[in-house]
Amino acid sequence: MMSKFKGKKTNNAKTNVKEKLRLSILGVIDNPSVLEVFCGSGDMYNKVWNKADSYTGIDKIKYFDKRETICGDALKAVSSIDLTRYNIFDIDAYGSPYQVLQVIISRLDRSKKEFGFTITDGSSMDLRLGRISKGLRYFTGINFHVAKKAGVLHDLFIKDVVAKIENDLNGVCSNMLIAKGKTGAAVRYYAFKLTINDVV
Repeated sequence: MMSKFKGKKTNNAKTNVKEKLRLSILGVIDNPSVLEVFCGSGDMYNKVWNKADSYTGIDKIKYFDKRETICGDALKAVSSIDLTRYNIFDIDAYGSPYQVLQVIISRLDRSKKEFGFTITDGSSMDLRLGRISKGLRYFTGINFHVAKKAGVLHDLFIKDVVAKIENDLNGVCSNMLIAKGKTGAAVRYYAFKLTINDVV
């Protein structure tokens, strides 16, 4: 479902669309435990994620507040910490979120059957220049890093990302919401619930 939301790419400010997307996921995941990657100063925690049963944020800047946070490189952090604690993953990237998403997907605790994802995809500017990030190439199956008119395929690439997650994990994605920022950066914000099917 295509959302009518309008959002802006800012440093965790004036982002009503981001709040609505996160609330849509919080409402469909039981016993929500959130890992927020690129958590910033805590705007989404204060508006939404404080309602979860548990929460951890990751950011390269150390914030001294009431949140449990990890200070460091996001990709290294999601590659090394215990991800079995979490069933909601919020990746709020300025650029491409897909290398982080790839690591998270590869390390999911599949004994859990339901997960929520909220993703900020800021790769539009690179795509308009024909540059396709390593992470996005993994999910789309594209094996070259430069392609003319890649920018017009952004929304199709997002569908490819979700389809690969479903295929790789034998799952079904539902409760999909996607919004496009109204600034020139054309950031995509999207959220979905992943249900992993039992292996017969």
